[in-house]
Amino acid sequence: MHTLKALIAKDSFIVLVDQVISSGTNFCLTLMLAQKLDIKSFGLYSSIVLLLYLAVSIMNALVIQPFQVMVVKIEKKKQYITALFLGIVLLLFIPPVLMVILSHYFIETSLFPVSTGALICFVTGFLINDFFRKLLLGLSRIKTVLTMDILFLVLVVLVLNKVNLSQVLIIIGLSNLIATLPGFLFMMNNYEKPLLWRLYAAAHLKQGKWLFSVAVVQWSSSNFFILIAGVYLGIEALGALRLVQSFFGIINIGLQTIENYFLPKIALLYHHNVTVAKEYLLRLTFVGAIIFGLLTLIFFIFSNQIIVLAGGQKYQHYGYVIKMVAVLYFFIFLGYPIRIAVRILMLNKIFFMGYLFSFSTSLVTFHFLLKYSGLYGAVTGLIINQIIMILYWKYQLHKKQFQLWK
Repeated sequence: MHTLKALIAKDSFIVLVDQVISSGTNFCLTLMLAQKLDIKSFGLYSSIVLLLYLAVSIMNALVIQPFQVMVVKIEKKKQYITALFLGIVLLLFIPPVLMVILSHYFIETSLFPVSTGALICFVTGFLINDFFRKLLLGLSRIKTVLTMDILFLVLVVLVLNKVNLSQVLIIIGLSNLIATLPGFLFMMNNYEKPLLWRLYAAAHLKQGKWLFSVAVVQWSSSNFFILIAGVYLGIEALGALRLVQSFFGIINIGLQTIENYFLPKIALLYHHNVTVAKEYLLRLTFVGAIIFGLLTLIFFIFSNQIIVLAGGQKYQHYGYVIKMVAVLYFFIFLGYPIRIAVRILMLNKIFFMGYLFSFSTSLVTFHFLLKYSGLYGAVTGLIINQIIMILYWKYQLHKKQFQLWK
């Protein structure tokens, strides 16, 4: 009992619980929408979420990712945190402006029957919530993040019972905004006039100039095949592929925990002792490999049953996609320790080049893979992308004489 209490009291355990709640909520929300919405509407929702991930990646590159490795070195943390918040508020004005402009051409038409106001609400709520989650996790304010995620879960469960896509977007957006209240209270209690904001901005721009490029290329590398699949194979195929990827969000619980919590911790260890940081990363990888391997094996074996359970009988012909994505995630996990090593060494140019090579391969191969292999080709392209990045990053780390294992 004493050991159990000690485990529950650990920050790492609370982070894992929070990630389970966050990813579990998004996972269940996706399954519910896949079942309630028709295939075309779910495909449109999936397209919106994919484009939203691009905005998240860009904001993370300019704000969150530099913060994750810089926060351990900053002395005036309250000024720094305030500057970050004001910076993200300014960036949040960009997506609504773009949506208003695009609304004259694409939004609220027969091809894209979603109201501009619903999109703005959805995007703004999602982005501000994402910012506070990652900021507070990096500051080890884990209980505050847990409160936010539980609040969002409760709001969505109580309110979301509509099947109209615009109504769904408004409800999710408002739920995210309300759930962010603990984050705003944290900012009010820790506000300090950011006199050094120019210094912080310069540091973020120095780190973010490559990370911004990485964000765009990384998103393109990861999602290019999915979006093009919607063009080549129809919006329904895009929805089916996104449904399968969302189901693998169970595995993303561990990967996102590493990215949001353990990466800053490993960076801090590396700052003090390189050997200890490597050993910690290897232990984390070993434990993750066991859990990860069991989950992907289960998904691979029961793929047909899982796809029907996730989306209903209308998706029964897409069971093979789960098998393919299980193989994809094997390569994703294989490259994660290498990815973390590149991040903590702040080799941002190398990070960018890995994704650039990957995306370039996508541009060369997508037509052949999608035309002759359909969704098999789409997932095969994503697997090829992962292999190229792993090999390139491993080669560059070897040149820097950084080896995780011998």
